[in-house]
Amino acid sequence: MALDKASDFPDVFRHFAVAEGERPDESCYPYAPVFPIRIDGNRAVIKRTTGPMSAAAAIARWVRALDEQGVEVVNPLTLIMDNPAEIGDRVWVVYPWIEGRTYQGSTADIEAAGDLLGRIHAAQTPDDDMPRFPWPDHDAASVEEDVTGLQRVLGKHAPEIHDEVLARMTPWLESFMAETLPPVRDADLPRAVVCMDYKANNLVYVNNKPVLIDPDNAEFAPRILDLALAALLFQNESATSPPRLFTTAEWATFMSAYGRHVRLTDTEVTLWPTVLRYMLLEWGTWTLIDAAEWDDWEDAHKRGFLVDLATVDLEKFPLPNS
Repeated sequence: MALDKASDFPDVFRHFAVAEGERPDESCYPYAPVFPIRIDGNRAVIKRTTGPMSAAAAIARWVRALDEQGVEVVNPLTLIMDNPAEIGDRVWVVYPWIEGRTYQGSTADIEAAGDLLGRIHAAQTPDDDMPRFPWPDHDAASVEEDVTGLQRVLGKHAPEIHDEVLARMTPWLESFMAETLPPVRDADLPRAVVCMDYKANNLVYVNNKPVLIDPDNAEFAPRILDLALAALLFQNESATSPPRLFTTAEWATFMSAYGRHVRLTDTEVTLWPTVLRYMLLEWGTWTLIDAAEWDDWEDAHKRGFLVDLATVDLEKFPLPNS
């Protein structure tokens, strides 16, 4: 997979006053342009954030509020130039480089990750101008595209599970708009500003405590969706995670720590099985299909995770009081 080249973004580096001789050759992240640099002698990183500028500013206010409440998350550096900044048709931001270690999949790391997500969801933060979670509106053509995409990807990369997965996922995808979406969309679910990308590879552990280093997909959304995303995708793309989803015991550890800070409502608990199916159909399907674009199915470690996601038993992720 080809990494983004710094030379393709000269205006970005000029805006942040990074001289040509100090620019990296390429991105340090395979799925998006993320460039390690030095600002005033200190390590930092330039990356894209959500646009327009009003949304980027809202995310900056959110992480600042989290930081002020003791929640470990990166904040945009204070610079002499605008940061975040609209450059061309995208918005870019500079964060400090967080020195630490990656997630290792230990019980302690899982507990610490659950604790951090709970504190993020429990924090009192502003939501003015924050992007609002968009509910999908799929037609028959988009459903067919998902089914065809799964057939193509699994037929090529995991033929041993093709029939099993399609037998389950096809009717679920076909009935999504009538049976899965309405009860989730129409329920009075508690909303908060949430990460919507809470995964192991977006955390750096400093003194064994995780720091959220990629808050840039944040939205004002039902918090239970963010929790379901973590259940299904937390260990995706993480080279130091086990090549699979959480086990039931690991999920219990995660949820026990999360529950120190958040008490889920009866509605959230009742809808949890439907919410998990919602996220599997929306985010899980996309993950399985998109992985082929990045050759992730060719990587044995990533393939292990993807196979586990495709065949996941959603009942392995119960809520403590469900």
